[in-house]
Amino acid sequence: HDFNDLGLEWQVLPSDGKFFNEIARPQFTELCMLPEDPREERARRLAESNISEQEAEEACASLKDPLNRKDCVYDILATQDIEMAGAF
Repeated sequence: HDFNDLGLEWQVLPSDGKFFNEIARPQFTELCMLPEDPREERARRLAESNISEQEAEEACASLKDPLNRKDCVYDILATQDIEMAGAF
């Protein structure tokens, strides 16, 4: 299967109505933004991580709920983006 074709087939059209509170790009007739690697064929390079678990825990320390804090740490380590803490 071509996952990109499948994704493009599911793009929301103006005739579908409004699904979201905010209108964001892309909007039809502009094509969807395709992922870099839809089949996840890239290898993860955890040895090349720049953010340590301790740094992620410190970034998420203000979160009261232990599950949110755990999810926050996971997201930071997975994305290597310390700004992910702001999503919580």
